[in-house]
Amino acid sequence: MFFPLSALSPPDLHLAAELGKTLLERNKELEESLQQMYSTNEEQVQEIEYLTKQLDTLRHVNEQHAKVYEQLDLAARDLELTNQKLVLESKAAQQKIHGLSETIERLQTQVEELQAQVEQLRGLEQLRVRREKRERRRTIHTFPCLKELCTSPRCEDAFRLHSSSLELGPRPLEQENERLQTLVGVLRSQVSQERQRKERAEREYAAVLQEYSELERQLCEMEGCRLRVQELEAELLELQQMKQAKTYLLGREDHLAEALLAPLTQAPEADDPQPGSGDDSGTQDGVSSPAASPGHVVRKSCSDTALNAIVAKDPASRLAGNLTLHANSVRKRGMSILREVDEQYHALLEKYEELLSKCRQHRAGVRHAGVQTSRPISRDSSWRDLRGGDEGQGEAKAGEKSLSQHVEAVDKRLEQSQPEYKALFKEIFSRIQKTKADINATKVKTHSSK
Repeated sequence: MFFPLSALSPPDLHLAAELGKTLLERNKELEESLQQMYSTNEEQVQEIEYLTKQLDTLRHVNEQHAKVYEQLDLAARDLELTNQKLVLESKAAQQKIHGLSETIERLQTQVEELQAQVEQLRGLEQLRVRREKRERRRTIHTFPCLKELCTSPRCEDAFRLHSSSLELGPRPLEQENERLQTLVGVLRSQVSQERQRKERAEREYAAVLQEYSELERQLCEMEGCRLRVQELEAELLELQQMKQAKTYLLGREDHLAEALLAPLTQAPEADDPQPGSGDDSGTQDGVSSPAASPGHVVRKSCSDTALNAIVAKDPASRLAGNLTLHANSVRKRGMSILREVDEQYHALLEKYEELLSKCRQHRAGVRHAGVQTSRPISRDSSWRDLRGGDEGQGEAKAGEKSLSQHVEAVDKRLEQSQPEYKALFKEIFSRIQKTKADINATKVKTHSSK
């Protein structure tokens, strides 16, 4: 019910003007806070979009990791096949070396037997030549006619031919001996070559086993990195839930402010005088008493000390002031907590990006090692290549050790910081429920008073 301005006294008009002025100022403040809430809401929407993009990139990275795991499995299978081939080749080489060593031993025994036979034949030939010379001398001395025959040119030529034939007799045995000696030398060179090939194959086999064990260890570490990425994704989802709780808290603050202003706007209508009372003094009392108390409350709602002073006068204003003070304290506490959560979230995001870059560098190193191991193994590789591979593996081990230490440090920090978030949000939600209950109680009291 509205009254004409002529029916109001000047103090009432002054109070009404002050009340309207304070209400306009409060309305402007609420509009500014609403604009700020809208801007923060837009920023949070942008942050959520950014987080969804990051989730897409993380899924893409997981797919790439799966492809890398498949490539590592294929490389491991190829290495196992090459390992089996090298084992078979080494066994065949050992069997061949054993057979060649047996043939060499047999040939050596045959050469020794042939040399002994040659020595025996030479000794027998020398004895036979000596006997013939003795017999010829005896016949010459006994028969003078034979002396002339022996001294004749024909007899001398025949004797020379016979002696040359005797000298040419053992030559095929010497040639056979030389041929066998050359064959023995060739077989010895082949045996030495086979031994070198066997040693080279054993070195390559050891290198392949070492690379295979290194790849298995890297595969285990990559599996650990993949699990760590999944944990970080879960933490990212939890932080998104925290952001949603933040938006919910800010929205509840708007509803809380509206609920606190509702009694102020409805108080003059509730305390209107009844129709039929024509007394001006009663009308002045009925308008001035409700206008004065809400005017004071609205005009000094921004100051906590003024609220404490006003609360001591009226029970309804005491309850409204307590609710306002509690809402301000909850708002300040919630904003400080959310600011701290936001800072820790950004710090965690930076650490996650740093860890992701290190994982990418580690994956590039693994790819480089896989390319080096996928090349066909040369049989003529030198010790220099093996030494270089050992140095590269040592550097990779050092990098992986530093990465694992960094991941453990991040895990410890997250384990230390996570329960604080949960406790703070439990406290926030308990305060929100308490303020809800207080607002409902005030609404019930106002309805009962009406």
